[in-house]
Amino acid sequence: MLSKGTKKIYILNGAPGSGKDTQCRLLSKKYNFKIITISELLKEHLKDSKERIRDSSSSDQCVKELTEQEKRDLEYIQKSFTDGSFVPDDIVIGIFLKQLEKYTLGEEECEGIIINGFPRTYEQALLFKKNNIEITNFINMSVSKECLLERVNNRIRDPITNVNYNIKIIELIKKKRKNIKLHTEEELLLTSQNEDYKNINDEILMRLKRRADDNESTFNKRYDLYLQNEKKIISLFFHVCKNIDGEKSIEGIFEQICAIIDQTILHKRGNEGTKK
Repeated sequence: MLSKGTKKIYILNGAPGSGKDTQCRLLSKKYNFKIITISELLKEHLKDSKERIRDSSSSDQCVKELTEQEKRDLEYIQKSFTDGSFVPDDIVIGIFLKQLEKYTLGEEECEGIIINGFPRTYEQALLFKKNNIEITNFINMSVSKECLLERVNNRIRDPITNVNYNIKIIELIKKKRKNIKLHTEEELLLTSQNEDYKNINDEILMRLKRRADDNESTFNKRYDLYLQNEKKIISLFFHVCKNIDGEKSIEGIFEQICAIIDQTILHKRGNEGTKK
């Protein structure tokens, strides 16, 4: 059973490629929020389970082997990363609740929690009502399919920090460091980027690569699955849903989200002052 606690919980909702990872990272830094990213939790679960399999094949008798059900669960998770299919609800919900409880019980200090990539189905969305988990805001990022696909096609990632970059901006950085003269428009585009680009070094540039699942086929499958569930999910959070324009710049999107969060923080402080 989850402790209700006093931490504010925000859900950042958006289709694949809408920029949720980037915004969550910025919000975590500004507000001292903990991020729950389902894809990362599934990767960790997959990695830990594979290590158990490897260790169980050694001479260490203390290591418990995976059950047949656990092995099937791993196959579902692995498949989701290769073809964009959904992981069964019971697997995702179990992993999510475990992480949420860790933060709500205060095992790690934070001012709030922001959820990324969950819920993805109606059954997952019902979880909050069933467990009396109060959501402060459900922030919905609206982005056209054309814009999403362009972002996915141009996305490149640092596998160590998991920071996403735009491959076109990276090419401009490389040109500038080779002393190749940029056009005025290119210079303006480069100077308008955030700190991640301004602070990038040669070591990071060398290790950037595309995600294995960043292809049009996988995107289309994930996007279609997202549309199938979107309206039903949003209907459960209509009273706390805030829609924002997800086609703006990273800074423009961030400003919209911060305005929503700042309003809830001011509201909380006002209520606390009234009680005094």
